[in-house]
Amino acid sequence: MKLKNLFFPLVASSFIFFSCANSGEKKDDLNAKSPDGSAFDGAKTTDVSGSNNTSSARTEGYSISIKLAPYIPAYPDLGEAGKQLLATRLNSAVSKIGYGGDGANPRFIIGPDINLLSKNITSTSPTKYSNTYEVSLMICDVASETVFETYTFELKGVGNSPEKAFINAFRDFRFDTDEFYGFLVKGQEKILSYYDQNCEMFIQEANGQASLRNFDAAFNILNNIPPEAKKCFPQAEVKKIEYFQQSLNSNCQTVLASMKAELGKSNDATAAGFNEPAMAYYQLIDRKSSCFKEAESIYQSYLRKLKPEAKRNWEFQMQQYQDKVKKMERDDQFRNDSTMANFEYLEHKDEMQAKAEIEGNKKLLQKYQYDQLPWLRKVFHLGKYDPFDGVDK
Repeated sequence: MKLKNLFFPLVASSFIFFSCANSGEKKDDLNAKSPDGSAFDGAKTTDVSGSNNTSSARTEGYSISIKLAPYIPAYPDLGEAGKQLLATRLNSAVSKIGYGGDGANPRFIIGPDINLLSKNITSTSPTKYSNTYEVSLMICDVASETVFETYTFELKGVGNSPEKAFINAFRDFRFDTDEFYGFLVKGQEKILSYYDQNCEMFIQEANGQASLRNFDAAFNILNNIPPEAKKCFPQAEVKKIEYFQQSLNSNCQTVLASMKAELGKSNDATAAGFNEPAMAYYQLIDRKSSCFKEAESIYQSYLRKLKPEAKRNWEFQMQQYQDKVKKMERDDQFRNDSTMANFEYLEHKDEMQAKAEIEGNKKLLQKYQYDQLPWLRKVFHLGKYDPFDGVDK
């Protein structure tokens, strides 16, 4: 099937629960596709027959930690409503046992290859389209040009237009099956093995982004390596912490502004008690960063305004606070301690990590440029990309 427009990512940010009716219609067996680029020799793809007839599965026992980003190619008869429906349904299905959406890893995608098997147009008024589709969902690594797992099923739909026919077909399809969840789990197993077998490649990619001062992207590449990748995760952890600190340093003016804002909330510094939110941001500013000198000057100026007793209390609490920070940084288990429930430093650090992930995702999306990857266009049967007119040949 040829594509008239450029393939572009549609990332659905909403996670919703869905329920779909059982069509009860038996379908012929389909042979699952296995595009070139499989990560492992002899890897089998999922062959699904009559998916809507498959009994629903409980999510217990199924779990994935790899973040998958749904991307929907702009197929001719899909339309904007069809793409939105497909992206939302995929996001919802993946998020039942894992993670998807805007916070997902842009390197690993889950997307559909859609083939129109038959197209029947009635002579009735209004005209009806009765179409049959073969959909192959693929879990891919866009950077290494690898297909990890494929899940194939058939859809039938009737509507007043090709777009409505597809929407009606996909609306009734059920994802809550053992086959679909098994497809996600198998995809993750292969990705985890791929991480362990190619750990140095991921570290070098992060190093390359860091050399360009894209510390958010460098941090995000390594932050996406889950603990389940038992060989690679420990190797990446030290570098990940280093690149997060460099991200903080490169964005220290943002952290400093937050510190100033918190200190400014105290109208009378002379009587002020310990300002934990302000000190959380203060602790996040590295002593080697460009703005530490200004942060320290502001902090010392604030202390000088305190009354002697208030200053003594402040310094005592500050010492306790710093001890707590050091303990948390040394011992990950300390995060789960009940005393950490309302720890401002932890809250603000997680906030800054989330910002680094978001900014890192943006930079990686710019790097990967899905719509210009000939390999992806081949895998999804989207034709040849022409940068001059954007029309498939």
